[in-house]
Amino acid sequence: MKIVKKLNKSLDYWPNQLALMAFFVLFIITQTIAFRIFSVEKENEFLQVKEEAVNTKNQLENAINFNHNAVKIISFLVENDLEEKNFESVSKDLLEKNKFIDALQLVKGNTITKTYPLIGNEATIGYNIFSDKQHEKAALQAVKKDKLFFEGPLKLIQGGIGIIGRQPIYKNNKLWGFSAIIIKQKTFLNAIGLNDTGSKKRFDYQLVEKNDNTEDKFLFKNKTDFNKGITYKTFISSGEWYLYVKLKDPQHLNRASIFGFFGLALSIIIAFFIRQLAEQPIKLKRLVAEKTKDLEKLNYILDNRAKELSSTNKELEYFAYIISHDLQEPLRMISSFLSLLEKKYNDLLDEKGKKYIFFAVDGAKRMKMIILDILEFSRAGKYNEEPTEINVNDLVEEIVSYHRNAINNKKVVIEYDNLPTIFCYRSPIMQIFQNLISNAIKYSKENEDVIIQINTFEEDKNTWGFAIKDNGIGIEEKYFEKIFILFQRLLTREQDSGNGMGLAIVKKIIENLGGKIWVESIVNKGSTFYFTIAKKME
Repeated sequence: MKIVKKLNKSLDYWPNQLALMAFFVLFIITQTIAFRIFSVEKENEFLQVKEEAVNTKNQLENAINFNHNAVKIISFLVENDLEEKNFESVSKDLLEKNKFIDALQLVKGNTITKTYPLIGNEATIGYNIFSDKQHEKAALQAVKKDKLFFEGPLKLIQGGIGIIGRQPIYKNNKLWGFSAIIIKQKTFLNAIGLNDTGSKKRFDYQLVEKNDNTEDKFLFKNKTDFNKGITYKTFISSGEWYLYVKLKDPQHLNRASIFGFFGLALSIIIAFFIRQLAEQPIKLKRLVAEKTKDLEKLNYILDNRAKELSSTNKELEYFAYIISHDLQEPLRMISSFLSLLEKKYNDLLDEKGKKYIFFAVDGAKRMKMIILDILEFSRAGKYNEEPTEINVNDLVEEIVSYHRNAINNKKVVIEYDNLPTIFCYRSPIMQIFQNLISNAIKYSKENEDVIIQINTFEEDKNTWGFAIKDNGIGIEEKYFEKIFILFQRLLTREQDSGNGMGLAIVKKIIENLGGKIWVESIVNKGSTFYFTIAKKME
């Protein structure tokens, strides 16, 4: 009961009420932003996994496609009664030209009659493929689909692990047998650029036959659980395989948690300062009341002080009213009023108090900038204007004129000539060049003139290509992709500002214009940003 009474008494104290209200409003806002960061980052990581899965699938299918001609040629030999004389010579020539095949076979009826090379594969001769239900099932699937169909991964008769592809052969409109290819596990893995662990720096992989969960049917030797985390699953019909790709170390939760933690800390700090500031008139009023009895000779001074305190109290009450009724823009108001209070009570605050206020205001401003950048990122690619003809020379000249007036104590030389006239949206094109030129100036070398060259290049007939080259501090190669990701910022100097959003916004704008962006750079020598945009706007 005593604890409840103390709690009620504490909540009746209006500075506590004000601080608690400010805390909850700011906490809700920051955590909402943290959740949004979580959602966006998780979606981005899922898209990365999906892209990796599609690329790996394409590599695998391309490797398989190399094998179609081989089985077709072997089938042709049988259909024209040439297999007896030409099987070995033709097979030898095919294997020399195709690095993705380890052996070729002829299966007459159900029995393997020929294998090349024979050395190391002697055990396969005379083997009845229908003696094993799995082989029979795979062979019948090839007949049913009437095309090259793969089985495996499985243990080969001649030893080792591999996959087998069979193409049905028809002679006189009857099933004669199969032409088959053998691809060993090592050859297969080399074709798709992986080792037997199925693991790269960022991703884990697994290939497994459809509806088969036995361990010996898994291609890669790993224990990764693909039912959890950021995972993508795709189907490969050539062997009825499922390809799983999983991101090893997702960062979306960490990034959202960091933002959420700092949001919580900022909410607590600001609420604490609001409470401290709101308590000042109350403490002063109590002090005046206690000293009045002993200081009657100072009534005139105390009367003036009382009026001052009354005025101050009204100002603080008005401030409290604004805080409690207009918290739709809490970051702006918190920053403004903290600055006002610092100016008003400068003589009452010590250096530590002033420093805390500076940090709180700076944090609020940074959070506001992050919010504005996120909003700008979400709006990137949405245009109310109509596409029009744009003389890129004139547009760059407009940007050049701005930077000539904006830079002090440093010469900026921007070289360009014969840039094309394009048909596009003016605002996003302006934003792209403005951002890349500004970055070139921002990350220039100290005590050295800035030289920026803007040129065109031709990638294909459907796009315009531009290159912006500088002589700045450069970027390490390992960061070439990271700089285009949301909130990824590579700080090199304390005076550089920003939230790591600029290049992410530029990338999104360019992709919405049907193009792409990439960078080439050497540390301490400079960077070149290349980007393309589609010539035709839909």
